[in-house]
Amino acid sequence: MNSAYIIKAKKLIRNAIRQFCLASRPLLYHTIGQRYPKVSNISYTEALQYLDSLHHDKGDSCICTNTIHADYDLHIIIPVYNTSAYLQDCLNSVFRQETHFSFFVSIINDGSTDNSQDILNNIHASLQGTALYDNIEIIHQDNQGLSCARNRALNNIRGKYIMFVDSDDMLLPNAIHTLMTAAIENEADIAEGNFNTGTTHGCACGKVYSSHLFQHIHFPPGYLFEDTLNIFFLYPLSRKTFQVPGVHYFYRENPTSIMHSFQGSTRTIDSLWVSQRILKDYFSQGYNATDQLFCDYLKDTINIAQHFHTLHNETAMQAMFTIQCHISKTYFQDMFSDSTTLANLPQDLKNLALSLCTGNYRAFRISSP
Repeated sequence: MNSAYIIKAKKLIRNAIRQFCLASRPLLYHTIGQRYPKVSNISYTEALQYLDSLHHDKGDSCICTNTIHADYDLHIIIPVYNTSAYLQDCLNSVFRQETHFSFFVSIINDGSTDNSQDILNNIHASLQGTALYDNIEIIHQDNQGLSCARNRALNNIRGKYIMFVDSDDMLLPNAIHTLMTAAIENEADIAEGNFNTGTTHGCACGKVYSSHLFQHIHFPPGYLFEDTLNIFFLYPLSRKTFQVPGVHYFYRENPTSIMHSFQGSTRTIDSLWVSQRILKDYFSQGYNATDQLFCDYLKDTINIAQHFHTLHNETAMQAMFTIQCHISKTYFQDMFSDSTTLANLPQDLKNLALSLCTGNYRAFRISSP
């Protein structure tokens, strides 16, 4: 069966379950909800210590200084790790783009243990004598993770705009031309299209970014879920984000990818650590909370809860809730007291916000199925 249909089916099932849970809220309060204490029994300090004992927060800040030399219209960054089965298709989809926009391609081989390095070297050699040859750099480094691979290229930004492509995915024809044209004509800092499986919102791929967004930030090293940088930093910094109609990026459901391996693993705790880190960095730079950032924070909290649910560890879930209550009161206290902000939230997010504000763990478990 086509992987795109499988992904869509999973999404439909998850949405159906969520809608059922929302409609059944009164019943849930009297049945499932009674299994949970109204208030978490874990303090903030205890919560940090407990989750850190399960999975150490070894990540680092996203604040940095990058150099921008805008020699090209677009700088395309492709991290590679053990994707030899898909690599040729990915690179062909980039190299065969038809556009008048100039682009430079950084390919970072992040310590692959398969034959990805040989494929890259052969591809580059085959391009010698063509116009593309001088517009490509291939960097080999020891394995450091996706964030560090992307950051290696971000250290020296070569384009007015930036695009990220994962090496097991593909750009669809005319993706570069369409996204770049939309960004320039609409004076947008971010122009984002769609995946074959849905929206790219919140993902690093499938869009072009104005380079200035990355002048002082990069992906937080050491974490999974590094694309959280989009919702907690890149979107808030963007003066304008433009949604481009149509599908421009082919996302491949890769069963061997890192993101498929974390379910049920304590590595899923990174979903909390990375959000906590990026929010801390964001507010440390003097930026303010916005209604959109608050809404995205609540949506991210639901995603984190779903990741933690795979651990089947009630103590870990309570610890996560305690930390999220602390984060919400530290950075979004004014939002809780703003009746207009709360009134504009969808009902499920409003219920979630109230559970965090009041520290009602039972209500949290009902509002984040």
